[in-house]
Amino acid sequence: MEYLNVVAIIVAGLMVGSELAIAAFVHPTLDRLPDNVHLPAASALARVQGRVMPFWYILVFMLTLAEVYIRWHQSGRLPIWILTSAILWALASLYTITALVPINNRIASWEKVTSPADWKTFRSRWDLLHRWRVVLLTIAFAFLIV
Repeated sequence: MEYLNVVAIIVAGLMVGSELAIAAFVHPTLDRLPDNVHLPAASALARVQGRVMPFWYILVFMLTLAEVYIRWHQSGRLPIWILTSAILWALASLYTITALVPINNRIASWEKVTSPADWKTFRSRWDLLHRWRVVLLTIAFAFLIV
């Protein structure tokens, strides 16, 4: 059980840290670049995130659910903090799929010749939604740790 707990915390912490780094450092740095560099970099990052993050989100959710299940069956009591964390991970995943993935897919498909004139509006919208996701993920991570 302790190994599962350590693995869940490490995997979740790395994911939250990654998402925080995107919000706090990577995208603000991209925003300061010239458009001819910003757009291809944002598109490339969106493609990588679109491939990797779904598996990472699923892994964190499954590890958290496994912790809920095992702790519940070991103690006979439902671990409310970890269960709350699992629910928040699920909500973050649903929020990601409904709000962020459509914008991310659009950004991932852009190239210099096919990007819309208002492409920065989509990037700004994604960044705003992403910051809210980081808040939700941080809270879920805190509940997992408690």
